[in-house]
Amino acid sequence: ASPKAAPKVFEEKAMIETPPPTEEDEEIIKAVVAGTIPSYSLESKLGDCKRAASIRREALQRVTGKSLEGLPLEGFDYESILGQCCEMPVGYITIPVGIAGPLMLDGREFSVPMATTEGCLVASTNRGLQS
Repeated sequence: ASPKAAPKVFEEKAMIETPPPTEEDEEIIKAVVAGTIPSYSLESKLGDCKRAASIRREALQRVTGKSLEGLPLEGFDYESILGQCCEMPVGYITIPVGIAGPLMLDGREFSVPMATTEGCLVASTNRGLQS
């Protein structure tokens, strides 16, 4: 059997190249790399969550020497996660969401969304809900 092609994870628009940093951002990146500005404080200092993610991302690449080229930055609302679910973002990934169910709970039916790339997880959960 031929191997399955890997699913396309990133949308074309998400792979837009990030423009080079401005002079002001370059100074902030250097300060983050030097440790004089903590990475976690960028959102509050800048008041711009996407810009904070972009600066943090560039600082991380410089410190680690590793490229984050395959991890999209553009196409995500970083303001929507501020203080919510992810600290110090440097990008995002797209994960497929499947639905298992119905789940019967207290006499009500619920559909259970599951974000996963684990093969058969939604199907096996769905079978478990049916028994």
